[in-house]
Amino acid sequence: MFASSKSKFTFLLPMCLFLSVGAQGQVQDDRHAAYARAHISWSLYHETGHAIQDFTGDRLVMSKAEREVHADKIAAYLLLPTSEDQKAYQLYYDAAMELYYDPDAPDPDHIYEASRVRAERMLCMLYGASPNSQWIADARQFKNRSDADCIADFKAFQKETVDVLGFAREVAELEEPSFILPKYNEPVAPNHADAYDYLKETEILDDIAIDVEEWLPALQVSEKPFQIVAQECAGFSGFRYVWDHSAVVACYAEVQRCMNRPGYLPPELGSAREETRPTGDIAGADQDDWIDDDVEEEE
Repeated sequence: MFASSKSKFTFLLPMCLFLSVGAQGQVQDDRHAAYARAHISWSLYHETGHAIQDFTGDRLVMSKAEREVHADKIAAYLLLPTSEDQKAYQLYYDAAMELYYDPDAPDPDHIYEASRVRAERMLCMLYGASPNSQWIADARQFKNRSDADCIADFKAFQKETVDVLGFAREVAELEEPSFILPKYNEPVAPNHADAYDYLKETEILDDIAIDVEEWLPALQVSEKPFQIVAQECAGFSGFRYVWDHSAVVACYAEVQRCMNRPGYLPPELGSAREETRPTGDIAGADQDDWIDDDVEEEE
């Protein structure tokens, strides 16, 4: 819902970042750090998708299941590489394959599809956007639609994003947008200090803020200006969009879990990879008081 392929992001998310000794101590190595960044980024872009639905009014006409599928598409679109940069493709694959092999059953209160189905749709979009990329082999192997269908689906979704972006820019012209500064509330639990440090040092939340400033300016001048908040969470966990506050929230407990959990780490692009599609799952190892537990939120 954001921009055409010609005008989308002009920056790439960095994959190799210097972390302090405290935060680095909770991330085993570069590949696990890449996994944590991919999973956290994907989750927060998904929640940003719900913010778009809130702004456009789609939230009121979509069913819960439709909102979740649509937010997945928005997150995938935001993460699409815009060049042949290997690191950008690696980030996308890390997010998709972690979903593909996710050993956890979907939460029926929030997600209505198996993670594998969500990953296959994500990889179909990547193929539809870049069918001739040198890094597209894995997407071709794991996507759930034909080549032609993936390309057609991407073009249709891209047209929708251009239409919505044009509307958003017209609204934004009514008032000068302001910068979005992520809020990092001090953690209460001592064991969440590493999550706090990790988010600040990797600047994941800042990347999302830049995207919203550049491609979704109307979110800043709506009745409920868009917020991105990292905090301790009471009453819910994970990553959420809280409608009442127009806030995407990253809970420190979930960030910490992403930092500690190995997940599924596919080989880096360019290294030896399996030539056949796996048939089995690979299991992974196991405050701010204005956002409370009695407001409606979306996961």
